[in-house]
Amino acid sequence: MRLKLIDIGNSKGIRLPKTLITQYHLEDDIQIEMLKEGLLIKSVSKPREGWEKTFKENTKKDNETKDWQNIPNKFDDEEWTW
Repeated sequence: MRLKLIDIGNSKGIRLPKTLITQYHLEDDIQIEMLKEGLLIKSVSKPREGWEKTFKENTKKDNETKDWQNIPNKFDDEEWTW
């Protein structure tokens, strides 16, 4: 993708298409890394931020309300044969 630099006061800037902003979850703040090959623009916030905490909270609730290891099944009554 090729973009033009635009004048912003005494500085220069670029305009990113909305599709890129949406696809890469770019919000108010972005992070720019200077690499040997060029610049890398990244979102400051991660799209799945907080998912792990939510998952742990929900599984904790499930384990408190259900004792899934004590649910009877046919293998408890029959011997396993190989």
